[in-house]
Amino acid sequence: MKKEKTIIVIGSGIGGITVAANLAKEGHQVRIFEKNGYPGGRSGTYEKNGHRFDIGATFLMMPGVYEEAFNKLGTSMHEELKLRRMDPVYRVKFPGEKELLFTSDLASMQRQLELIEPGSYGRFLKLMNTGFRIYERAMPLIERNYFSRLDPSLIKYPFLLYQYKGFHNHYRLVSRYFESEELRAFFTFQNLYMGQNPFGASGMYLFLPFMELADGVYFPEGGMHSVAERLLGIAEKHGAELTLNAPVKQIVTEKQRARGVVLEDDSYHKADIIISNADLPFVYSNLLPESRKARKLEKLEYSCSAVVFHWAVDKVYPDMTQHTVFVSEKHRESCRTIFRDHAFAKSPSIYVHSPVRSDPTAAPGDQDSITAIIHSGNLENGEAHDWDEVKQMARDSIISRLEEEGLKDFRNHIKFEMAFTPDMWRSVFNLTRGGTFGSVGHNIMQMGFLRPANHHKKFSNLFFVGGSTQPGSGMPLALISAKLATERVERSIRQGIV
Repeated sequence: MKKEKTIIVIGSGIGGITVAANLAKEGHQVRIFEKNGYPGGRSGTYEKNGHRFDIGATFLMMPGVYEEAFNKLGTSMHEELKLRRMDPVYRVKFPGEKELLFTSDLASMQRQLELIEPGSYGRFLKLMNTGFRIYERAMPLIERNYFSRLDPSLIKYPFLLYQYKGFHNHYRLVSRYFESEELRAFFTFQNLYMGQNPFGASGMYLFLPFMELADGVYFPEGGMHSVAERLLGIAEKHGAELTLNAPVKQIVTEKQRARGVVLEDDSYHKADIIISNADLPFVYSNLLPESRKARKLEKLEYSCSAVVFHWAVDKVYPDMTQHTVFVSEKHRESCRTIFRDHAFAKSPSIYVHSPVRSDPTAAPGDQDSITAIIHSGNLENGEAHDWDEVKQMARDSIISRLEEEGLKDFRNHIKFEMAFTPDMWRSVFNLTRGGTFGSVGHNIMQMGFLRPANHHKKFSNLFFVGGSTQPGSGMPLALISAKLATERVERSIRQGIV
């Protein structure tokens, strides 16, 4: 019988909770230390006066990944979550009168596309077919660990990247299919919710629209935080312990091992295995001894940040859909400001989430809990900002556009608000440079196994899980990350490494 291990997990994001649940289920003693006063990390929730807001993700994609995660824990996604499929997935409103509802109703898609660009529907089907082939063949590459540099998959990886459009520019690739700027923007803006530039992203992300329609986009009753709640409940059922308001200030190391952690209150906690769900570059720079690796991580490309408003609104605007994107009339210019200059665009595109469309429990009756997001530069240039001024500028920009789009007197119907600015993403969640979407970016050399490793090269019992390690950021990839980290830990236990 294998000996149970004492395991510490740093952080209770979706990846940390899931790896804790997996290992607790195997009989190990697992304790989670969470910096903040609530679990979930960016999968957390904010509630006030009957209004509920998801702090991070606002929809569930790649449901198969969630199903696999729950199955591994002895249950099923549909037992744990009450899901509603979003169809249309979202509404995209372009400057002027043009708009497009992205739906699985192909007759509707044909009518809408042909109105914007005659002949575009056939090219849309070709694009979706290409997206399917990329998605089908690329996903197996990121859903596994690579334990040897001689793995045949790694040897042929450059060829596969070329075959799957990895070396192509996504925007230029889409431009081969469509002539109108509206459709080019429509089929590339999805990069923004991965924190990357639609005009500079890899062509591999051509699969995103296909994935949204084929796999579906869902919203769980109780919001996205309900996913973290269910997983945490399973972890605790198997004996895992969660300690809130317990920030870790140091990972104690000796020779080739991590011995334990020191909290901000100077208490020391010993462990056989440590798994960090905190932002990986932050861990190397702040929790571990100074190293060449930490300096190397500073040179990576980091994702953009965001200014996010959560507004309690005393009415429901009937013309709103649950997910709406308002594309900027200066879309390319604003992306250049955000991603090249790491600054704040004056007229950025806006994403708005109105959850009461599918979950009335998100707000009191006949009211709404609206989240509005604009992307911004991260804190790479180190420039000082007046954050109150930044917040006010962003607030005015968003509200003006919403009122122009028919949300009459919106500013007068706001009961209260909470806002996150880039400095808060950094201070509250320890995200390097305030990179809201998982600090490490997703360029061609930072995807899948090319991201920072989930096992420390020197300290054999130190592992990583979450959006800044392999395979990538976002809730589905964090769940895959938890699967990969669990495999790493279990393999190291079997081999007697830890």
